[in-house]
Amino acid sequence: MSFVNFEWSHALRGFVDTQDKLIAFTLTLIMGAMVIDFLTGTLAAKINPKIEFKSKEGINGVLRKISSIALLAFCIPLSILLPEGIGLGTLQVLYLGYLFFEMKSVLENFEKLGIDTALFKEFFEVLKKYLKDKGEK
Repeated sequence: MSFVNFEWSHALRGFVDTQDKLIAFTLTLIMGAMVIDFLTGTLAAKINPKIEFKSKEGINGVLRKISSIALLAFCIPLSILLPEGIGLGTLQVLYLGYLFFEMKSVLENFEKLGIDTALFKEFFEVLKKYLKDKGEK
């Protein structure tokens, strides 16, 4: 009986082995984070008595997220116009920044649900400090 050793890191590398795939993968992660953000925000508004649940705010949130995805997708052909891969690098930085903002919003929703997010907050603070220190050099 043979044992198949499957490592997730090797499987994920196939998704991001080119710059184009990396951008598409990151955009997919952003869309997934948006769905999670919407669901946790809706759940927090339903469960938390301090938050008034308004369908109008939910609809506006969905429209904002759809507009954001359209704008982020529109940036893909624009990034190709910049020379020597600068556009693709800039696009990836934009996407990663947007992904971090979505993740921060999900954590805020978790807090509204009463879930302890201290570990994740600490991670984001360390990351923010690292990026700030790196930017000053």
